[in-house]
Amino acid sequence: MTGSNFTLDHIQERSSIRAYTDKALSPAEVERLKQAVLAAPTARNRQELRYSFITDKKRVEALDGRIFHFCDVEMKEVMAKRQSGSFFYGAPLVVVISAKDTSWADLDAGIAVQTLAIAAQAMGLSSVILGMPRLAFKPDDPENCRTLLGMEEDERFCIAIAIGHGAAEKEPHAHKPEHIRLFD
Repeated sequence: MTGSNFTLDHIQERSSIRAYTDKALSPAEVERLKQAVLAAPTARNRQELRYSFITDKKRVEALDGRIFHFCDVEMKEVMAKRQSGSFFYGAPLVVVISAKDTSWADLDAGIAVQTLAIAAQAMGLSSVILGMPRLAFKPDDPENCRTLLGMEEDERFCIAIAIGHGAAEKEPHAHKPEHIRLFD
């Protein structure tokens, strides 16, 4: 096959953006992202993931509060250096992916979050995949954010992604071909 492949181009062009404009996503954009993530494959087609699409700023602030409460000094310094008071960097959409604690949950969540990242890129949007929000869902924290998102008792945080109109640009990361093992 020759010529351009838009999907591969979007994969190569994508980078993690940590600054967003305050422009909201349109309902049509949010719907397209919902449809994209629902199309992501899951192990044995169990479809056990749950997707919390959050545009409510108060909920995002509550998540940030618990993350900052538990993150270490080093991470707080990183956030200060980035001049950000939010782990979601002002993105108008946050998607939290959660699931029952099964052996496939993290694998399925990884596929789903990458699907969202590439879909966002294809739509001209920016994104950043986030693991730090896990701190907002600590099971031993009586103030965790599980009820804020209506999570079931046996459901746990897997990963999150912030999506919006980027207010910054960043070059994609450098490739390291030496990380590939080839067995001919």
